[in-house]
This record gives sequence, structure tokens and C-alpha cells, in this order.
Amino acid sequence: MPAIPLALPAAVGVAATGALVWLAVRYVRRSRDPEERERRRRIHLHVNGRITEVTVYQADASTLQYGYEIAGVGYDTTQDISSLTLHLPRPAEQLVGIAAAKYDPQNPANSIVISEHWHGFPELPKQERHN
Repeated sequence: MPAIPLALPAAVGVAATGALVWLAVRYVRRSRDPEERERRRRIHLHVNGRITEVTVYQADASTLQYGYEIAGVGYDTTQDISSLTLHLPRPAEQLVGIAAAKYDPQNPANSIVISEHWHGFPELPKQERHN
């Protein structure tokens, strides 16, 4: 019977361990609920995103509809804000107009106007706050 080199069982063990780690990571990523994935997306954009000017066309308690342009390409999108109502600077209906968004430079269509830690809405002048 031929002798098996010692490196072969070690290589098989390393490959099996790598495959198990890969499967575990895939399972953990898939097991996150959609709300958690969206929260992580907002955090990623807050930390790594670039800022651009947007026009908010429509806003209500659950969604923002806005548009912006990056490198000559126009984007029109919506953001679900139903879980972020506590972070709004004022009632959603008053958010229509010019604002800022953070977008992913690798995927400019991926953007946010508000997250748990940041929003792109300008502050109102003092006299408008009290009305």
C-alpha cells in the first residue's frame, strides 16, 4: 500500500474548515430579517457614502420620493422611512424640497436621505420653527 503524504490530510482539513466557515457566514447573512439588512445598509451609507444634493418630490409618513444626478446620470428613487419617524427633523409632509443624500460611490443608485444617525434636511430658520 502506498504511503499518503502528511500534507494531503492537512490540506483536506483546511479545505473542509474553509467550507464550513463559508457555509456558516452564508447562513448568518441569510438569516437576518429584511429590517436588519436595511438598517445595516443605512449604516454603511452613513459611514462610507458621499454626499450629493437631491430634490425631494414627495414625502409622507412612510416614504420619501427623491431624485438626484451623479456624473450626468439621473436617479429617481424612494426610501422607506416608516421605521425612522422618530428621527425626522419635522413632519414628513414638510420635507419636500432641496436636501442632501448619501450614496455609494460604487453603486450611485444606492442612497439614503435619512438614517438613525444622520439626515440631509436643512434646518429651518428660527421664525419658521415656532409656527
